[in-house]
Amino acid sequence: MSTYSFRREQRGEVMGLKRQRAFTMPDMHTATKDIEQAKVEFEKQAKLGYATGGDLGVSYEGAFRMTREFYDENREWVESVVADLGKPVLLELLPERHHYWSAKIDFAVIDGLGRPIENPTVQIDVESAARFGIEYSDGQQTHHPNILHYSPSGSIERVMAALLEHAATQDVPRLPTWLSPTQVRFIPVSDDHVDYCDDLVARLAEAKIRADVDERSETVGKRIAKAERDWVPYYVVVGDRELEAGAFKVNRRESSDEVSLSFDELHELVDDEIGERPRRPRYLPAHVSGHPHFTGA
Repeated sequence: MSTYSFRREQRGEVMGLKRQRAFTMPDMHTATKDIEQAKVEFEKQAKLGYATGGDLGVSYEGAFRMTREFYDENREWVESVVADLGKPVLLELLPERHHYWSAKIDFAVIDGLGRPIENPTVQIDVESAARFGIEYSDGQQTHHPNILHYSPSGSIERVMAALLEHAATQDVPRLPTWLSPTQVRFIPVSDDHVDYCDDLVARLAEAKIRADVDERSETVGKRIAKAERDWVPYYVVVGDRELEAGAFKVNRRESSDEVSLSFDELHELVDDEIGERPRRPRYLPAHVSGHPHFTGA
């Protein structure tokens, strides 16, 4: 993870989360013995980068850029890479090489104004090894490797920009459940129900499901509105009836409906939705009253 990547952007070039002077990016470099091995690894990495779109729930468009010379020498391979991706890709041919790479592929989300937010990328670097004295030996002589520059997701900031742009196209804007800061929220009707909600939060935390309790001294309606503003995927109002029955009316953000579930069924639903995606513990207090509160100027 490259946590301190910098670009010397000029005045007017920095723009929100899409283009910054400092950013964080998963970054990998692969040294290959020749162009044939570089092409094999390139294709594997391109497929993995494209697959991250499915993981994030966004749609990628691809742009394959290369020199005319590279294309003429590797046309069948280029066509096979595109065919394996299973969707059309923009092909750009450069008359000659002006960069360290001879070929690269970028995957981008298209924003609301029709502009690309470039995220995953793979590049075949044919210059830097000689420039920086990077060599490998085959036992008889040394060679400069072709180096693949690869980021399976692009910068974290652009990933967030892509997710927000995608959310803007939804009837009910939302983040994927596995990425949502709070995945389940309990809204106790009164102070008498807070301890019960705290216990449910602790039980979900054992499965690394991020849950919290909105125990603030606000009306239930205002706390429901807060859950909606926070884009919480699942929220539950808990009162005497829920305590007695052991079942809840669960509000689902994605489908904008309400379903009756037991706690175990709610647990299983969220657990299955997260699946094998990363799970991180809750990083805010269990009580919403302890969360940061932002006000307008």
